[in-house]
Amino acid sequence: MGATLGLWDWALRAYARQPVAEACLNLQDGHGQNVPYLLWAAWMAEQGRQADLKAAAGLMRRWDSEVGAPLRGVRRALKPPRPPVDDVAKEAFRDAVKAVELQGERVLMESLEALAGPPSAPSSLVDGLSAAAEASGDPPRRAALEQLAAALEMSQR
Repeated sequence: MGATLGLWDWALRAYARQPVAEACLNLQDGHGQNVPYLLWAAWMAEQGRQADLKAAAGLMRRWDSEVGAPLRGVRRALKPPRPPVDDVAKEAFRDAVKAVELQGERVLMESLEALAGPPSAPSSLVDGLSAAAEASGDPPRRAALEQLAAALEMSQR
């Protein structure tokens, strides 16, 4: 996906590939993981960057609890019909919330990117994902991280 891409552009390209999106949503919904944080960890590994993972995990946890999760909750609450609320108006509002949620993910990713050191030799994606998940304090099963790593590697071909 290119060593010169910034995190946001790299993440957009990666996430646009179905196996990556599916693996990310599995980690988010099935394991309580933060997708922007995991994509940051994969980008870091691919580019051989280093950062203080505990500081990054702390930033992510605070952001997610105060901003990311509440926005995601509002967006999801707006998904089913809510009579007597007009469906067209509700969907327009849901789209607006979704756009704000995406902007929030970008702010988080830009903040995480600022913590990253300079590029060097790439490292293992699954090891980078595992180290970041471990630093977050609630790592999922390694198999779920391996699924994301494999999807990212496949999407680069």
